[in-house]
Amino acid sequence: MKNRIFKFIIMLIILIAVLGVVYYFIAGTNLVVKEESVDLYFSTKDAMYLEIESRTIKGRNLYKEAVNALIEGPTAPDLSKTIPEGTKVLNVSRNNDKIQIDFSKEIIENHWGGSTGERITVYSIVNTLAQFDEVGEVKFLIDGEEVDTLVGHMDLSRPLKPSQQIINPKK
Repeated sequence: MKNRIFKFIIMLIILIAVLGVVYYFIAGTNLVVKEESVDLYFSTKDAMYLEIESRTIKGRNLYKEAVNALIEGPTAPDLSKTIPEGTKVLNVSRNNDKIQIDFSKEIIENHWGGSTGERITVYSIVNTLAQFDEVGEVKFLIDGEEVDTLVGHMDLSRPLKPSQQIINPKK
């Protein structure tokens, strides 16, 4: 009798350990819906700086969901969208600390232009994604292809790190 109880306890411990390991590996994938509070970086009304709007996002790929929330735009009336209408996130992948994000061509075709406008768009995305601990740099693709720039003012041929200089100093 004691031998059966001992075997049962050992089997139970092994089962719990296996389930723990399986959960650990699945939690790091896109197989599980996750929920997290994130800071989204939107433009000030004068389009000179970025300001944070916190929001809870939920999905299998929090990076993609965070950028989709940027595309939806801010809820605060004193902030403005940073990503043009019609833009879609086609793919998001991570390799070590680098995120590669693939947008539809509308991010270029519908962009309002200007060096400040391009800077606001790019760094709203970079700063939003870089808040995740495992992300250090962001690389942009358009329709699966590498790009040198969005609208001619910024070098996007290499991955970018977040910028604190574009954050509104008045907040």
